[in-house]
Amino acid sequence: MSIEITTWLRAFFALQASAMESRGFIEVDAGTDDAARWPRTTGHDVVAIAAVLDPYIREQPLRFGGHGLARRWRTVVDDLERNALDEPRAEYAENRSFWRTLAPMCVYLHSEGAPLPPPEVWEALQALMFDGSEFRNIGPRGDGPFKHFDNVKTFDDLFNEQYKYLRDARGFDELTPDGTPTGKKLKIPRSTNAEVVALADYWSKQFADVREVFGHKDTMQRWKRALADIDQIARTGDPNAVYPKNNAFWRDLKSTAIHIAVADEAPTKWDMAKDAIKDSVKNLPDNIKVGAEKAVTAVASAAGDLAQGVGKIANEAGKGLFSGFGTPLLVGAGLLGLFLISRNRASTEKSS
Repeated sequence: MSIEITTWLRAFFALQASAMESRGFIEVDAGTDDAARWPRTTGHDVVAIAAVLDPYIREQPLRFGGHGLARRWRTVVDDLERNALDEPRAEYAENRSFWRTLAPMCVYLHSEGAPLPPPEVWEALQALMFDGSEFRNIGPRGDGPFKHFDNVKTFDDLFNEQYKYLRDARGFDELTPDGTPTGKKLKIPRSTNAEVVALADYWSKQFADVREVFGHKDTMQRWKRALADIDQIARTGDPNAVYPKNNAFWRDLKSTAIHIAVADEAPTKWDMAKDAIKDSVKNLPDNIKVGAEKAVTAVASAAGDLAQGVGKIANEAGKGLFSGFGTPLLVGAGLLGLFLISRNRASTEKSS
């Protein structure tokens, strides 16, 4: 940060200046005695800032009006749980209240002579607000062939929409797997050669871009067999004719799309580091020092730069971490401000 952090007062002004520069700000009643201005910080910004301040606030003796400030901080934390979790990348709805509370909390910490977090923490908070690339984007990065589908968040969502689109547009045949009189019947779209080629090209590219996870080899072999038929039949045939191997193709495509969705959301090294942090959180506060050491070691190994740790706000099971205002939001005193945000995804086969 451009402002050297030597006191909690400087910390507040440095955070506010960085947030306004990177996120912009809202100003009301400009030019009057009631003028107010606050940054347009995102959910993950304010959660990270709160994670840094929270343990220092808890350690104060609550003298000279501290009880009232503690109640205000509890309200801020409750607001974070309600409003900052579902859309952490969106502008935080309670920014005005958050920043109005942050200022007196920093004044109070200053008046009590509370120790400051190390410089790495302030650097990490700045990196968080200036770099939105820390989020790992899950799901398709475009519409794919045919058209735009609303409410598509994952690759299996996209497959389901493409399936329903062609099933409704072309009609379907209800079939068992090829070569078997029994087995689960599926409504197989009467897609054309051209449509099958478009789907094959799109999904082959997605398959090539995802990480190799369990089942990759078997799925690839099955998909290659489907592609061989497409190359031989669909690419050389009448583009408007119905593809004769639609039954096998749609079954293979469904398996491939589900595998791509799973691989796309499979944990990275950073995700596995978060698991170590999540385990340590379960043992807080009794074992916070031991848990923090494990968490920091995992983060350093996976991320390579502890100063970026605060920026890695991730959607993982931890939505109740604020519950009861009893569990520290900071893992490791002043080393890592990390909040684990809930994202529960139930993978269901909507197409059946």
